[in-house]
Amino acid sequence: MPRQPRYAKRRMAEAHDAVLAGKSAHKALALALGISPTTLKLWLEQQPDFASAVADARAELARQRAEAAPARAGRKSKYAPGMDETARLHAATGKTDEDIAHELDVSLTTLRNWRQSHPGLRQAIQEGRDCWAVTTVEQSLIKRAQGYEYEETTTETGDKGERIVTMQRHMPPDTRAAQFVLTNRAPERWTNKQEVEVSGLDALAERLARAAQRVTE
Repeated sequence: MPRQPRYAKRRMAEAHDAVLAGKSAHKALALALGISPTTLKLWLEQQPDFASAVADARAELARQRAEAAPARAGRKSKYAPGMDETARLHAATGKTDEDIAHELDVSLTTLRNWRQSHPGLRQAIQEGRDCWAVTTVEQSLIKRAQGYEYEETTTETGDKGERIVTMQRHMPPDTRAAQFVLTNRAPERWTNKQEVEVSGLDALAERLARAAQRVTE
């Protein structure tokens, strides 16, 4: 068996250069230094400075390879500009973020991320929500202007104990609500400046309610 060379401090620099040249593996490094893998193992175990130099060189090589490697392409986003209008329509019907995410076939987290990274989608959802809010209030106002029927449930206490009573109630037309609806829906015929001659508040309420009914049909 050939005699192995003795360790010398210059071997630290030789090992460092060899590792950076791509001879990082144990056998490849031993071959580059002209020694056996067994001798290299002994040097790494018995010579702390040598072991540290090899470790530092391997770490530096790993950093160089990481910097040189091209960035991994991320997963392609499913987002498309056409989704903005879809989201707007769903938001305009009062649907929540969770509902909209389901309609777009994405998770709620994905939708929220898209709203941050795609201003068009964020604006579309907000516009849809604004439309829904206005429509909801408008419908309530029209209902109040026309008057409506509703059920009222109360609890009555008598000789035989408590009983629940449900009664049909009538909410009469509201003249202010009717006037507001008409001046906004049909301003050419109904304005705040227009003087309407009627005989009494009841006649005005009845007339406005009928007009509101025609506008909403």
